[in-house]
Amino acid sequence: MTSPREWWRRAAAAAKDKGSLCMTRMASVRHHHQCPRRGGREVDATVIRATSHDERSVDYKSAGRVYAWARAAPTSFLDPLMWSLAHRAARTHSWAVALKSLLLAHGLLLCSEDAPPSARLGRLPFDLSDFRDRSSSSGFSAFIRAYFRFLDHRSLFSAHNKPVKDATLTTSPAAKPGDEEDTESDADLAELERLQTLLDLLLQVRPYADGMGVGLVLEAMDCVMIEILEVYSSICNGVAHFLVDILGHDSSKPVHNRRSEARRRRGEIGMRVLRRASAQSSQLSAYLDLCRTLGVISPAEIAAVQSIPDEDIANLEQLLLGGVPKEEQEEKELGRAESRSGTVITERWVVFDEEVEGHSGNPILSQRPERSRPSSSWVPTEDNGRAGVPLWNTNLTELI
Repeated sequence: MTSPREWWRRAAAAAKDKGSLCMTRMASVRHHHQCPRRGGREVDATVIRATSHDERSVDYKSAGRVYAWARAAPTSFLDPLMWSLAHRAARTHSWAVALKSLLLAHGLLLCSEDAPPSARLGRLPFDLSDFRDRSSSSGFSAFIRAYFRFLDHRSLFSAHNKPVKDATLTTSPAAKPGDEEDTESDADLAELERLQTLLDLLLQVRPYADGMGVGLVLEAMDCVMIEILEVYSSICNGVAHFLVDILGHDSSKPVHNRRSEARRRRGEIGMRVLRRASAQSSQLSAYLDLCRTLGVISPAEIAAVQSIPDEDIANLEQLLLGGVPKEEQEEKELGRAESRSGTVITERWVVFDEEVEGHSGNPILSQRPERSRPSSSWVPTEDNGRAGVPLWNTNLTELI
């Protein structure tokens, strides 16, 4: 049964939305013969309805109109819609209005990625990094701040780089014989590190208090889960391309000193990325367990995240930065020595009763086998498997 206090809160929220709609109509009449505004009356009213104070539900009809306008005429509607949304979000102290504004902004950013370059949105024109709703639990405010930090960083990523869903990393071009220029670029690794930063921000969007398993929060978690799967898939593809690129060269051929230093520098950056990816895989596993507990995803939807063993990372680092691992080098030396005819290697003294003609002593002790340099070639295999297929079943994600 709803308490009188809860009824009063709902009535006050509905009155606020009605007042905002009235102010929008009055402002449209006042500015009818003045300079054009960024958003018209219909745009502002639709944004207000889609970001109402109702904490129990979302006006999917109004949200669908916003996304339909953004897809049909991105050049004409994307900028007015975002500015109208920014005006709404900057003035609110309600967690429901702020969260709905972020959900709409998230959808507009996705629509912007498919728009022409001239119509794409830049950084979010509002700031919720210090948002606080003192009338509700502090967990809702923390959730909104974390969600805003991700969207703000994502808007910068999309403005200066290609869209996240198209951020596939390719191998660097191989150097031609005799080319003294450094043709390898670290731009793909820099982009990979930015994707890892984006994933860190995504993993922070989570409930921070009890009682946050409401429909609006779960709706936002579902949108975040789709982003996590796309970003993590791009990271896995980037790591695979890096390993093929850095280890696919023939190490037996002589390499110019300058190019050797560039490959070593690239190997150091790549190992830093690889260690961070290994740590993020453990964090992602814990995040998926939380989403299964909350009911955001079902246990059978997404497979378990596979982590890279620390021993394999250490061997790979030794291979890239310090040559062949010590254990492998000793095994190769022992195998080469044993394959030489007439030569036996042992750790025990061997006593011979008979003497060889013209020589009195142990012939093995008088001859030392030559030590040949071991081969340090290793061709990795690339795993083309995807990190996971994003599955969802919410209305907002279907509207975008």
